[in-house]
Amino acid sequence: MTSLVQAEDSIVEQCHISMKQESAQLSKVFCEQKLEQVDRTLNPLITAKLMLALYDINLDLGDSQTAESYLVTIKQSDEFNKSDEIQYLWLRKKATQHLYKREYLLAKDLFEQAFVIAQTQASELWLGKSYNDLAIVEEMLTNYSNALIYYQKSLTIKEKLGNNLYIAITLRNLGLMYQNLEKYQEAQQYFELSLEHYLIYTRDNVDIHAINAMSHLYGDLAAIYDITNDYHKRYFYSNKILEAYSDNLNKIDLITALITLASIHINANEFEPASEVINTLSEHLNSDEHSFHDDIYLLKSKLAKHEVDDLKAIEYIEEAIKYSDSNQDALQKMKIYRYASELYYDNGHPYEAIVYLKKYQALHETLLEAKYSENINIIQREIENERIQRALVEEQVINQAKTLKIDKLVNLSLIITSISLLIGFIISLYIVKKRKAQQHLLTVIESHKQQLFLLSNDESEQTVSPSSQPLSELLVSTMIDCIALWEKTTQTNKVELADRSKIWKISVDSGRLRTRSLDKYLSLKKLPDNPRWRNVVKTCHFILSECDLSDNDRSLLTTHLNQIMLQVKSESMEA
Repeated sequence: MTSLVQAEDSIVEQCHISMKQESAQLSKVFCEQKLEQVDRTLNPLITAKLMLALYDINLDLGDSQTAESYLVTIKQSDEFNKSDEIQYLWLRKKATQHLYKREYLLAKDLFEQAFVIAQTQASELWLGKSYNDLAIVEEMLTNYSNALIYYQKSLTIKEKLGNNLYIAITLRNLGLMYQNLEKYQEAQQYFELSLEHYLIYTRDNVDIHAINAMSHLYGDLAAIYDITNDYHKRYFYSNKILEAYSDNLNKIDLITALITLASIHINANEFEPASEVINTLSEHLNSDEHSFHDDIYLLKSKLAKHEVDDLKAIEYIEEAIKYSDSNQDALQKMKIYRYASELYYDNGHPYEAIVYLKKYQALHETLLEAKYSENINIIQREIENERIQRALVEEQVINQAKTLKIDKLVNLSLIITSISLLIGFIISLYIVKKRKAQQHLLTVIESHKQQLFLLSNDESEQTVSPSSQPLSELLVSTMIDCIALWEKTTQTNKVELADRSKIWKISVDSGRLRTRSLDKYLSLKKLPDNPRWRNVVKTCHFILSECDLSDNDRSLLTTHLNQIMLQVKSESMEA
């Protein structure tokens, strides 16, 4: 079951990736091929999802009839009643149709049905989108307090999810609402924040639809800076609209972008480029696939007024009023009524001018009530406080991460320093010990040189005969320690010492090996009157060279040797 779900997700995801990265024509071919490959009986869910994707693609291509056929097919399928996900997606797409047609009450009903599904499924992603949907429709119905509450909830969820595209969409919608409420500073702030999130998203993602959405945002920013008389930025973002313009824009997005561009040109008294854009828009007046006829006629009327063609200007504004009165967009009506009042007054029609002025004032009063509503101001402050708190939390997290990183670096530095000091101490200690060992070795070598000198002097032996008591005691104690150390380190006996050193004679007595000459040097009573002290010294040297002695043992024998040599020297001088 899991593998089947993964396969379904993979096919749909491939279609969505194509929609993001390729033109609508290529995406249509790709997704239709995927739909043909799917067994619709065995895979009704993936079939419905692909049809929903193809609905969006055909809308982008301006084929509303084919797009609608997909929605009809999905609604009639069994999967529609089985899958909450399909119902949710279908309801939002159908509601958006009514929203574009400015049929706001129908749109609100469908958006609310989708919202109930989102609540039932407890999906934060769906709730974030649905709150944004409800906010838009409440704004269009001039229920600004409700709209702001929904935007607040949508923004909170989307920022929690961390999706920059979704955050950018809600921030732009907030900017549009504040623009309609004539709060231009707040509108500018939210437009700029939206742009920041769009730029972050598009930096890491290839998404044609996000680029198209940015073209509308550039238009919003250009319009705001036109109102606030920041002409440098207005020209900057006007050029951005042209840069973002592409063949990938669907008909609705294209018309919206052109209307924004034409309005900016007219407000800036740039009628020549405005005329070119308006002529392009006029080609869409015979189409019923959009609801921007009133906008286009309003622009044509303004252009005709500039060209001093008053009859055409009035004819166009009457067409604009006819289309505007047929929908529920109060803000659009207010804009057209105000311009109509000015136009009729300038052309000597005071009665008509007063009629439309009163209609404008009635709608504007409602707008002003909303603009200065305490509820809106409270909710606005709550949104700002939440954003500030989230920004502080994010900054705190970043600072904690930086502090942790610094602490790690400091600790690492301390560890490295400590290790370096320890290594330095060990090296210094080693050098000191090495020097002491070298000094000791030099002393031993010098002592051994003196001993060898005495050993090679044939006359030395005669000068110390007969042996003195101190020398005899030294020779005996030295030989006893030599035998003890030999036996301890080699685990053998004195016979082995005599045999290997070749210093002492070995004899056989009653079948046993004996070291009679060596044994005499182990007792003062048996020690010869003229002891061969050289043999004792040679025995010490042999053991020092052959045995793995400890430092203490080696020091013991070295001390014996030094004492013997000093005593020999002393007695030689006395003789």
